[in-house]
Amino acid sequence: MKFTILSHAGMLVESQGISLMTDPWLVGSCYWRSWWNYPKAADFATRLEKLDYIYLTHMHWDHYHGPSLRKLPKQATVLVPQAHLDRMSKDLRQCGRDKFVEIPHGKTLQLGNGLSVTSYQFGLCLDSVLIVTDGKTTLADMNDCKMTGLPLRQILRRHPKVDFMLRSHSSASPYPYCVHAEDPGELSYRNNEHFIQDFVLTAQLLKARYAVPFASNHCFLHKDTYPFNSTVVTPTEVEEYFARQVPEGPKCMVMLPGDSWSDEEGFRITKEDYFSDRERRLAEYAAEKAPILEKQYQKEEAARLEFAPFEKYFQRFMDSLPWFSRLVFKPVVVFRQSNRPDVWWIVDFNRRKVYESAELPADYSFSISMSTAVLKDCIFRRMFATFTPSKRLSIELRRGRVKDLMFFLQLIDMYEYDYFPLVPMAFKPRFVKNWARRWREVLMLNGMILQALRKVVRRTDPLGSFVAKVR
Repeated sequence: MKFTILSHAGMLVESQGISLMTDPWLVGSCYWRSWWNYPKAADFATRLEKLDYIYLTHMHWDHYHGPSLRKLPKQATVLVPQAHLDRMSKDLRQCGRDKFVEIPHGKTLQLGNGLSVTSYQFGLCLDSVLIVTDGKTTLADMNDCKMTGLPLRQILRRHPKVDFMLRSHSSASPYPYCVHAEDPGELSYRNNEHFIQDFVLTAQLLKARYAVPFASNHCFLHKDTYPFNSTVVTPTEVEEYFARQVPEGPKCMVMLPGDSWSDEEGFRITKEDYFSDRERRLAEYAAEKAPILEKQYQKEEAARLEFAPFEKYFQRFMDSLPWFSRLVFKPVVVFRQSNRPDVWWIVDFNRRKVYESAELPADYSFSISMSTAVLKDCIFRRMFATFTPSKRLSIELRRGRVKDLMFFLQLIDMYEYDYFPLVPMAFKPRFVKNWARRWREVLMLNGMILQALRKVVRRTDPLGSFVAKVR
């Protein structure tokens, strides 16, 4: 077996004449010119002409990149997780890819000549782990999938010998980086070392021979997000942590685009240092891409969005939520566009109303400011599930409303992943089959829900606290 790092989360695996690529983001940028490959993607066009398979772990654009998919050979079969929804396959057809296979959770697919893959799903908003093996070498491509608990134990039991773990090591969340809070204490969050520690812990649980920092190798070049480069955890920071804190167990190997490993030649690693003088390199990168970025700025400046589509989207969103959510989820969410900073669009979950106002409502929970062009795309293309990792937003958070913000972001993701309306979806055969295969995760989620309910009972009812402890 041989595998080569191609980009941020792109990898090419070759074994016995079979080739497989994962998460090909090979050209351009993603998230409205916010994210760019750093270091730049490797050019392996000639090796991709006879590509056999492409695996897409999930729907975020740094993994499911339409422009890159359109450039790859049409004869390649695309593999995707068989989730409870079929949006991944529908989007593939829009990219001109009609040759694809959906892999059920935990199912092993033989690709030929001894090479096989097994897909494991995790999370309410679909992500997946891909295990690749040729019988001698096993790769665990965990990308962004923060699998834990019983689902992780399933992988440990079925794949006790992992040679390489490839996993993200930095945060893509807008919280706390894009949030300005009345109470700064509500922005207390895990620091960069915590993300590295999670990376180390997963490698140790898998008992991997090598841990490769992966799927976080990007930078921000858009003027709105360029400052967030300071929040990125670099692969060399992970490597240095291993050197200080992990004397035994997995060995950290920094592998950048163009680097490879094979069972015949071992590692072939680039000697170029991309991180000790990163600020200078990023400035040069931004200057190189300035013409492209300037076109994006002009496009965004010209974008316009009427209130009617916004109202329609969010009214449908509110109406789709389960009735019981209305008892506990009542925030007033305000949107402000870059092109119309003096107009507020309000989504009032308490009164179940969406309206426009020239004044900021006094009882608002949080406001979200974003580019009109980005907001327009999110509404017309149902892409709110991708706007949070883009960091193309700014949030003003009122005191005591951090839970409302977290629930809102989770619910809008679930809406776009077709969980709502809950009743018709929960009875669809595809939904039932998917979650039946993921029963370990269902048990884990139920345990988390019960634990949260017990905390509520203890705070509100001493007798209920006693009953909860007895049970």
